[in-house]
Amino acid sequence: MSHKEVENKPIHGNPPDEQLANGPIEDRSCTDLICFILFVGATVAFVVIISMGFNQGKPERLSYAYDPNGRACGHDEGVFNAPYIYLVAPLVGYLNRSVCVTQCPNWEQGTKQPNRLECVVNNVITNCSERYSYDGVNDIRDFDINFLINKENYANEPSVDKLFNYSTFIYNSTNILDRLCIPSGEQYVEKIYGNMDDIASVQVFEQWVADIRLTYKIIFASVGIAFAIGLFYMLVMRYCAGTLTWTAIFLYFVCIVLFIIYLNDKANAYKIKAALNTAQGISDTDNQDLQTYYGLKGSMIGMCIIGGLSLFGLLCYFNRIRMAIAVIKTSALFVMEVPSIMLVPPVFSLLVMGYWGLWIISFFYIYSMGDVKGSSDTPLATVEWDDNIRYYLIYHLFYGLWTNALLQAISQFILASSACLWFYQHSDGQLIHFYVLESVKRSIIYHFGSLVFGALLLAIVQFIRFWLEYINYQMKQFQGEPQQPIKCFIDCLRCYASCFERFISFINKNAFIQIALTGDNFLTAAKNGFYLAWNNAGQFAVTSGIGSVFCTLCKLFIAFSTTFLCYMIITTSDTYKDKLHSPIVPTLLFFIISYVIGDLFMSVYGMSIDAILQCSITELELIKANPGLLKKKRAPQPIQDFLEEHKKQ
Repeated sequence: MSHKEVENKPIHGNPPDEQLANGPIEDRSCTDLICFILFVGATVAFVVIISMGFNQGKPERLSYAYDPNGRACGHDEGVFNAPYIYLVAPLVGYLNRSVCVTQCPNWEQGTKQPNRLECVVNNVITNCSERYSYDGVNDIRDFDINFLINKENYANEPSVDKLFNYSTFIYNSTNILDRLCIPSGEQYVEKIYGNMDDIASVQVFEQWVADIRLTYKIIFASVGIAFAIGLFYMLVMRYCAGTLTWTAIFLYFVCIVLFIIYLNDKANAYKIKAALNTAQGISDTDNQDLQTYYGLKGSMIGMCIIGGLSLFGLLCYFNRIRMAIAVIKTSALFVMEVPSIMLVPPVFSLLVMGYWGLWIISFFYIYSMGDVKGSSDTPLATVEWDDNIRYYLIYHLFYGLWTNALLQAISQFILASSACLWFYQHSDGQLIHFYVLESVKRSIIYHFGSLVFGALLLAIVQFIRFWLEYINYQMKQFQGEPQQPIKCFIDCLRCYASCFERFISFINKNAFIQIALTGDNFLTAAKNGFYLAWNNAGQFAVTSGIGSVFCTLCKLFIAFSTTFLCYMIITTSDTYKDKLHSPIVPTLLFFIISYVIGDLFMSVYGMSIDAILQCSITELELIKANPGLLKKKRAPQPIQDFLEEHKKQ
């Protein structure tokens, strides 16, 4: 029963390839060339489109502010020397009342404020002088800030809306991004935009920056500390994974037994009370203690059933748990013996960030290929496209998703291939591969087309998810909350797409591991990987469950341990504790950095668990077909120990 799945249902209905007796198949050829050619063609189209964007796009016009005449302040003719946009009534609903100015009005406290803007008039703002207007009757007077910021001063006026539609206010301001004049001065900002929290104040922000500058050495050191703690955790997993797992299972049953004893004691206490109530003539229907007794007794029986089923499951899955522990130990050993594998996630993270940086830049160039102009409703730029540019943008989005999925696929394959190569190189103590470099070579030379195929499937599903989210957003924007049947339909489609994306990711991961082992094309590898998981669902579930627990604990252990150590340094060391304004921001950075490092460890550890699990199941099938392979002791020690014990059973 312990490995019935493995013994009765081979990987894909046939014995595994005999060549796997020597480890991952060395005799490989290029797979899925059609997908490779398709990706090359898609890349050429992408390059052509972004080249058109770089030649025809006008992204700089997107950064300008526009007056109601549609002129870009500081760029277009007539307003070239007026680079800032000034909102003459800086309130929501009146952003169309703007004008280009040569400088933002600003004056020192106690000095006379200006009564005229240095502006270029337009169709809406026809006069640069400060003025108030009611019902079209102009009244130029000294500026009273309280009249603008205190609604009580004009709440009873008959034409408040006209006050803002026909008036020009001059207020103290400062420019941001060399484009926009925004109100300055705590009194005005607080009155117009609400009370400001201390956390958002400039003074507090400056203190944050000062604290980061003071502790930057410890912030950088936290990276090394997190790595050291991560390696320590791997060492613990290598030797103590079994002890921790069986201890957790033992404590689980102890808790169930103690809870059953507690329920039984409480039930007996209420049984005595119920008997006394009955002796006093209280009927069973009115005897609350009796009802409580029955409830506790039922709960106790339920817990006994749960405990019994748990024990039965433990006996049935005993060897699967042992194998899962062996896989987890072996994965930790792999990470420790091949430290270069830790370079894969950060390198590909940098590649992904660099690619998305290029994608975002090229997106703005393509986006601005249309007619970029101003609007009478807002100082921001608007763009009008023809259908071709819309198609360019849609294709640009899809190619971005495809390439992102491809980079992730290459990273997964390198991790899986390295683990598979390492797994089979323990006979006679010989380590004959530079695992990571060999895996990189195989991913590029032999299996790039297969990785493109898997990435394409994932990108298609992600593309569909994007449009479903976009449709849902547009429905809410134009119709408010959609009607219930339509909302349920859209929500169901979004849920199905999300589930299908996870399914495709699962298929891809197992397919890449099979490709690393056998060198098959994507469809064959995906089929074999799916059958392997299906026929060994119990082993996959147990290993995945225990592995997920250890992965989560690892991330939290690295994050909290690193954060605590660094926090103690900055709060106890004389170098930092007397100069820090607050340890909150540095401590938050410690946690974020160490959690990212922990996630990096687990991306390697999790993929190695999946790869080594498939290698172990394949090894079991090979030993079943050829028992003499067991004597060669090809597998890592934890797996070898399990195989030998399994053979005895």
